[in-house]
Amino acid sequence: MEKFITVVSVSWYSSEHLKRLIENLLSKAENPEKVRFLIIDNTAGADVELADALTGVPSMEIKLHDPQSSQRSISHASALDKALPLIQSHYLLVIDPDVHIFRVGWDRFCIGEVESGKVAVGAPYPPWKLGKIHDSPSVVFFFGKTEWFRSVSGGWYPFPSFLLWGWNFVVRKFVRLFGFATRRRLESSELMRGITSWLEKLTGVTSPDTGWRYSKAAIELGNERTIFEAEYVNNERSTHAGLLRLAEDFELFFFHGKPFLTHLYSSGISYYRTNHSDNPNVWLSAIQETEGELQ
Repeated sequence: MEKFITVVSVSWYSSEHLKRLIENLLSKAENPEKVRFLIIDNTAGADVELADALTGVPSMEIKLHDPQSSQRSISHASALDKALPLIQSHYLLVIDPDVHIFRVGWDRFCIGEVESGKVAVGAPYPPWKLGKIHDSPSVVFFFGKTEWFRSVSGGWYPFPSFLLWGWNFVVRKFVRLFGFATRRRLESSELMRGITSWLEKLTGVTSPDTGWRYSKAAIELGNERTIFEAEYVNNERSTHAGLLRLAEDFELFFFHGKPFLTHLYSSGISYYRTNHSDNPNVWLSAIQETEGELQ
């Protein structure tokens, strides 16, 4: 396969996010001519704005997909499963539409990591998303060789067997302290972080999500993966005002002390929600401020 990068992202009425993401990725790439885009339209063509928004993007293909499910994680996974056989490049980046990259030369960096022996590069689930995998890449940003992704069995489907799903449903209530362990409380209480971290180690992954088998497969190969550092609002790395706003209300990831990416992740789940977590305008304003601070 050609030594290009195919960027795969799933769209659910995400035309504006994708337009920004693609411009961002190309502007920060060292070799933008070697970046291809495959967009899976999970509206099966109902999003009439998608093609117009992405007009003029070089080396891009949109594939229509009917996920046959209204469950968010299942429909997302089915789109990624459709995309994987279509990849013709040596490298693959799976990324959410609502991501912004700060790292200049992200493409060279990721390729360098996997060519040095790392099986994958990416952003894990933040520590306040309890019951998930925190030491391996997640579907937010997951980079690796295409042949490795194809070697992992089970695909992107998010849930385990029905019996294990039922067990997890009960156990993660304990891990989340029956809803008391919200993001804000975890950020402000070192004691609560210690308790929930111990419960996570005791119970394992109780909230698997899209692509968790890939995350697990990377772990099983040892430490040969590059993981970005998820940010807590009280971490001293967020010294700039823009970075602090991103850490407070959204997802912010560092690598070796420097910001790599931010993820909007608007969620209706009460224990993840913050004052502005569902406000893309606040997110974009903080990104703009951060880009100015980093120059």
